Amino acid sequence: MKRVFVVLVAAALVAAAQAFSLTSYIRLQNKLAHGDIQINNQIVSEALPAGGNDPQSPHLFEQKLDHFNHQDDRTWRQQFYYNDSNWRPNGPIFFQLGGESSVWSSWQSGMQIGQWAPTFGALYVILEHRYYGFSWPTNNTETENLQWLSTEQALADAAYFIQWFKQNMSSPDSPVITFGGSYSGNLAAWLRLKYPHVTIAAVASSAPVLAVVDFYQYVQVVDRSLSVLGGSVCDSVIRNATQEIQTLLKIADGQQQLAKLFNWCSPIRNTRDINTFMSILMGAWEGAVQYNGESPGSKSNIDYMCGQLEKGASTPLKTYINFMNEHLDPFDCLNISYVHVVEGLSRTVNDIYSPYTGRHWFYQTCSEFGYYQTTDGGDAAQPFGNLVPLEYWLGLCKDVFGRPFETFRLAAEKNLYYGGNNLDSGDGTNVLFVNGNVDPWSALSITESLDDSLTAIFINGTAHCADMLVADKTSPVGLVDAQTKIGEQIGSWLVKHRKRMAQRRK
Repeated sequence: MKRVFVVLVAAALVAAAQAFSLTSYIRLQNKLAHGDIQINNQIVSEALPAGGNDPQSPHLFEQKLDHFNHQDDRTWRQQFYYNDSNWRPNGPIFFQLGGESSVWSSWQSGMQIGQWAPTFGALYVILEHRYYGFSWPTNNTETENLQWLSTEQALADAAYFIQWFKQNMSSPDSPVITFGGSYSGNLAAWLRLKYPHVTIAAVASSAPVLAVVDFYQYVQVVDRSLSVLGGSVCDSVIRNATQEIQTLLKIADGQQQLAKLFNWCSPIRNTRDINTFMSILMGAWEGAVQYNGESPGSKSNIDYMCGQLEKGASTPLKTYINFMNEHLDPFDCLNISYVHVVEGLSRTVNDIYSPYTGRHWFYQTCSEFGYYQTTDGGDAAQPFGNLVPLEYWLGLCKDVFGRPFETFRLAAEKNLYYGGNNLDSGDGTNVLFVNGNVDPWSALSITESLDDSLTAIFINGTAHCADMLVADKTSPVGLVDAQTKIGEQIGSWLVKHRKRMAQRRK
């Protein structure tokens, strides 16, 4: 069978909160097909062990399907991990919310939270988000079955789980601090705001708490980061090459030239194919900026990619094409078909290792947030042209899920319900927002302290969720300083909580 490079929603799903990129999923699929990765199909335990817990072993919790319909008593099993090796009953609990991806036991050592847990004698628990990873409330993801996929249900999942977990650990007085990054950073903050009696504080990393449907500012931050970190030559090559590509796309002969140069799997059949192709090119740079410097050895970072463009000895177009063909790693051909995108996102199978699991997150963008990275802000402020409009993504919502969404209204309702980025202490207390100025998602987060209880740390030189990772010798000084401040804030919250509890017992 002919192998093709499948890009489903290159720009939106490579960057949107997206803890994953579809390019990575394709490569994972290839490794699975060749037996390079073994899938662990062990049965997970449904109850907490009576003795010591193995932090590498997953557990299942019997979760409610619908927290807001009391006539519906159906349940499903939600996966979680926990490590209590440094904890004593009624000690603090560090609760990490999963987002739009699987959760893994390796997070316990790979996340900075896992480093803080021993320092504060905390239990570290990670809860997987409904519909992601192995946590499937329904047998498939038909559109009708996605009605229970929402932030409100996810937050109720977390609150209900915390209540159950503390009871089963015989630790009713344990203070809980929530953590999350990107979309789950939203959840961490919102859990504190909506369930203040369940947690005492939250650290929200790279959390785009403001829902914006036409998120054209995303590519403007990408452009700024490329210019500052990659240099003006890099930005200029991308801009000039994009202009030439858009000129060629206007005529049949030009399209034929591009088909050969980029090795398309099929010719352009409609405007949506053009939008898909341009989003693929744009998405490669979005991913490089969003996760810049977070994967040692990766070639998907600003320094390497811009360095390759600067070394190009030919015209901007030829330099750009040669590099993009190498970077996209398209195997036999590059699939730019919009129909193929729709078909891929219409797959409803529950499969953790399938690239089609992007359907879940795409549904949430259609029904709750938007977050669509477009070129609608004009090409003067970014180098990616003007051929990835909002109507492309809104049309994709309709074509994938079989009905149109009132995404502008739905996003406005989310901002009204959660407060967007216009919060004050009347909305909640003890939330720390952490962002990096390289991260495009910082444009929708809170980057300045709002008051003494809703505070922010804005890190120079870091990208998406960098503060959640364990720093090493290559990390920016600003990241190390920021993590020190986060640790101090955690300690302060816990000291104040203990004092409040002591006063209540008097």
